Amino acid sequence: MTDGNGPLEFDKDRLADLMNVLEQMAAGDTRKRLTISSRHDELDAIAHAINVLVGELGWATERVLEAQTERAVTAERANDSKNIFLRNMSHEIRTPITAMLGFADLLATEGLPAQDRPDLLRRLQANGLAVLALLDDLLDLARLDAHRIVLNPEPVIVVDLVREVLSSLDVDARAVGLEMRVEATSDALGSLHTDRYRLRQILVNLLTNAVKFTESGAIVVSMSVVRDDGDERWMLDVTDTGIGIAADQHARVFEPFEQANAATNRVYGGSGLGLALSRRLAEQLGGGLVLLRSAPGRGSAFRLTLRPLQSALKSARGLERDIADVGDAAIRGMHILLAEDHRDLHLAVRQFLERAGATVESAYDGREAVEIASSATFDVLLIDLRMPHTDGFEATRILRSRGCALPIIALTADPTTMYHEEALEAGCDACLAKPFKLSELSAAIRRSSRGRQ
Repeated sequence: MTDGNGPLEFDKDRLADLMNVLEQMAAGDTRKRLTISSRHDELDAIAHAINVLVGELGWATERVLEAQTERAVTAERANDSKNIFLRNMSHEIRTPITAMLGFADLLATEGLPAQDRPDLLRRLQANGLAVLALLDDLLDLARLDAHRIVLNPEPVIVVDLVREVLSSLDVDARAVGLEMRVEATSDALGSLHTDRYRLRQILVNLLTNAVKFTESGAIVVSMSVVRDDGDERWMLDVTDTGIGIAADQHARVFEPFEQANAATNRVYGGSGLGLALSRRLAEQLGGGLVLLRSAPGRGSAFRLTLRPLQSALKSARGLERDIADVGDAAIRGMHILLAEDHRDLHLAVRQFLERAGATVESAYDGREAVEIASSATFDVLLIDLRMPHTDGFEATRILRSRGCALPIIALTADPTTMYHEEALEAGCDACLAKPFKLSELSAAIRRSSRGRQ
């Protein structure tokens, strides 16, 4: 977890190891793995994600090669596509990590003006989040191939979500004089039962691309709803006045290991994953994503189609992936037990909880957490899953076997769904992946506490 309010510790040797593995991945070698330290910090989270990525990438690459062979695409071209993709991934990950190393050097410089520190910390944090976002996209693509994506349907005011995403891109759009607007029919002003997190992910990819490839003119999101014989289809057309795509490249824009034009990639950058991931997510949401029209110099129009997902009762023991903006009032007055062996992370979380008005007791391993939880009354237990002596899994099982009904939230640097499911099976009420935002922690505490009432 990162916090822009205080000093952060960075290990340049570990960052160098990350870059070394990425270089080997870019060369096509997916055998190398990173060693996870006992710190269980943000770098361990990135290292684990890279390990999972390298393994999944090898498997996914073989799947793509097989699919391309079935479509009569030559093995030589498929291999070239894979190599281009790996080089792009190396560039997209190495660039922000290089920036992080540079900012870390500057922060360690003696005599650094105090007024420069907040901006350097903000930029370092932003680059770290960019790496994690890219790894999340890669892992999501692999999970989709393996049918391991978990959806959490809920009523969503889609037009509000579209405006929220447009607002987040407003600074970049205004910098080049772009107009952005939403045009919605009256039917499209209501709510759609869908997965808010995944829909936002699709919209971010589509609209980020539109802003990136449009240097003048406008970006318009047109929304409508069609109801026919019981079938309800929501259609969102994203139209821009950007550089456009040549007709012979239309079929390639949704390929996960290809981009429409290599020259375009050199100018604009990007991993080439956004549209591939968005199409597959759209299919999971009951619809699809197609390119309606595009031509060089005449812009592009993509259509996202969605259908209502079946209602699903959300248990407190669900994956807590949705990002919520919840105030500190949710935990004011709570008595919280925090079990986390990483001293810096422990201090940051404890200070946040105490500033929010909670009373916090500390444990630094699973055995200590079980002893303290068994001898006092708490409102919630926050427990790291990897700790010495007794890990978070076993500590949770012990507490549940003793009849303890305390809400338990697992904290983990492992981003995989299967790891989260194991925590839930052990008896945790929720699982929060590191690095997390403080607002996400507050939201998870509130939801888990309600679920145990």
